[in-house]
Amino acid sequence: MNRFLIGLNVVLLIAVGVLFYLHFDGKGKSSQTVPAVKGPESATFKIAYFELDSLQNRYEYYKEVRDNLAAKSEQNARDLRAKQDAYMKKVKEYQQKGPTMSQTEQSQYEQTLYQMQNDLRAEQEEKQQQLNTEGMRKLQDVKLKIQDFLKGFCQEKGYSYVFAASEEDNLYFKDSTRNITDSVIFYLNAQHKSTKSK
Repeated sequence: MNRFLIGLNVVLLIAVGVLFYLHFDGKGKSSQTVPAVKGPESATFKIAYFELDSLQNRYEYYKEVRDNLAAKSEQNARDLRAKQDAYMKKVKEYQQKGPTMSQTEQSQYEQTLYQMQNDLRAEQEEKQQQLNTEGMRKLQDVKLKIQDFLKGFCQEKGYSYVFAASEEDNLYFKDSTRNITDSVIFYLNAQHKSTKSK
């Protein structure tokens, strides 16, 4: 019986050794074959970027939008300054004539000054809101023009992604061979010039 148990232990030991060998030897080889991925997942893709601040400084349409908004802002400031001056003139007038006025006249004058001040504040807020709305609309238009241009440009050049890079972004490294700023600005300006001349 002892011999039988020893023989059984030897056979089990050999079986465990064979299984151990097969398990670790087959680790590098897979019995399953992974099918090759076909389609866009397997295709290589190209990434590029353009410098946003350079585009803002050299893209003619963007500069026109920026200058137009700045001119409107200056015009609004001039209009408001003229009304502010008229209000201040009325305040001085009240301060000079106030002591000689009757209580009713003073009350009417104060009511006029109060109304002028409210109108001035309301107009300032309205003009600022209009300028902000127009600015957002025009800057969105600039962005759409860039995006529309990049659709064709990227298809022609084979780019899958194009990023706008600036000093405030979170890109810590940019390979300068992927910088397409000059090309983008050149073609955008050419496109703007041709649409402007029509």
